[in-house]
Amino acid sequence: MNYIILLCFFLYGLNSIACDGGMPLGEKVSIGENSIFANDMKEQQFKSILKDFEKFFLPMVESDNNRELVVIGSWASNTVNAFAEKIDDKVYITIYGGLARHQAITEDGLVATLCHELGHHFGGYPKKSTNRWSSAEGQADYYATMKCLRRYWAKADNKKALEGKVISDTLKLKCEQSFKTEDQQILCQRMGLAGRSVSLMIQALDHDSIEPKFETPDTLRVRAMNYMHPYAQCRLDTYFNGALCPVSETIEFDDDEETTGACHQKNGDIFGLRPQCWFFTRL
Repeated sequence: MNYIILLCFFLYGLNSIACDGGMPLGEKVSIGENSIFANDMKEQQFKSILKDFEKFFLPMVESDNNRELVVIGSWASNTVNAFAEKIDDKVYITIYGGLARHQAITEDGLVATLCHELGHHFGGYPKKSTNRWSSAEGQADYYATMKCLRRYWAKADNKKALEGKVISDTLKLKCEQSFKTEDQQILCQRMGLAGRSVSLMIQALDHDSIEPKFETPDTLRVRAMNYMHPYAQCRLDTYFNGALCPVSETIEFDDDEETTGACHQKNGDIFGLRPQCWFFTRL
């Protein structure tokens, strides 16, 4: 069993501490700095991304939730993982260098991972049945693009960030269908690519032979809510739909009600719905 999961079992037994254990890896995956499987991410780059993320979201966490955000990065750790935990009034996100060095992870993919972990804390319904403070894995993905990245990159030069990137026709078309302005469309495209970076990493970790693509949404229809990690294609669909949903990022998700802050069939929405490969509506 992954030592992070063991740590979380220990922490879960303490009244004031709760932990979401990250990716349930069947085998320990390690990527060192000099590994042939490492990307070109450097330590200073890694630390800068984490520092900027913490600085940006700290005021939001403090003012809206009366808590303190703490982002911990362990560049020296080769483990490919990240996790969220809550200790008293502190909101923790921990991410390891091995994940940042994974070949599928771009700078934007790393930020999307941080947003996913923040989503465990503030993603709202559905909550995990065994860990009620933490939003389900799919909901954390949905929060990552729809609320977190949209806030984080609202004033960024997203057109420059996409220079040299391959934008698929499907990604471009669906972003144009969901949003009217060019700035919104470009932000949507950037968020979609960030989600794809994470989903490609999941594909590799799952030893999945099928590459997740915007053109091939998952056809699975669950009969009950899946609170744990969906497969790579389903995760890409969730990140993508979060990017497509035009509901404002300022409207937070609710802890108990599934339509608030989200795109939903009940509201007459067509784009940006949470995919049925993990989400089961109770309405």
